[in-house]
Amino acid sequence: MMFKASLTLCLIVFAFLQGCVLGNERIGTTLEFTNKGPYSIGVLRFDPDGLRGPVPGALGVGGGAEMSFMPGDSKRGIPQFVEVEWCEPTPASRAQIAEINRRFSKSERLSNEEMAERDSLFKHAYSLANNYTRVIDLTPILTPELLAQVRANRSSTNLKLTVVFQGDNVSITAAPDVWRK
Repeated sequence: MMFKASLTLCLIVFAFLQGCVLGNERIGTTLEFTNKGPYSIGVLRFDPDGLRGPVPGALGVGGGAEMSFMPGDSKRGIPQFVEVEWCEPTPASRAQIAEINRRFSKSERLSNEEMAERDSLFKHAYSLANNYTRVIDLTPILTPELLAQVRANRSSTNLKLTVVFQGDNVSITAAPDVWRK
């Protein structure tokens, strides 16, 4: 029993010390997603280093979403790459979704069979959309100089990643973002 208590205490001290060391390296991050394409899109995945990340969901034409994270929100550190997956409707998928919405009015209560049929039709409609996946190397974007600049003013500066979708292309830029003067 004494060994168990000592081991637990050692693990707590180790976690605290690790937090102190890593705490100096962590930075806040702001993610800004923008759709500059001709159609609304659905962002399905935004996975830094292949680990599940934040997803803004649907982005309308010219629309966007923004999310901010404090330095302690992530224990992962600076990612090396990000995998992005999004879909863009086609005329066929838009027509099918319009027909589904017409057929299954949102105001009526659906039976379990009708919900299953509707879900199956939606799955088919989404399969008609254009689906894109890209892996973006972040090492040339997140330069040591940029990270040093953000770390120098951690209390007032976040790393801002701007993710821009345009049809079948996605690009990412990074800059320091002073959020508090």
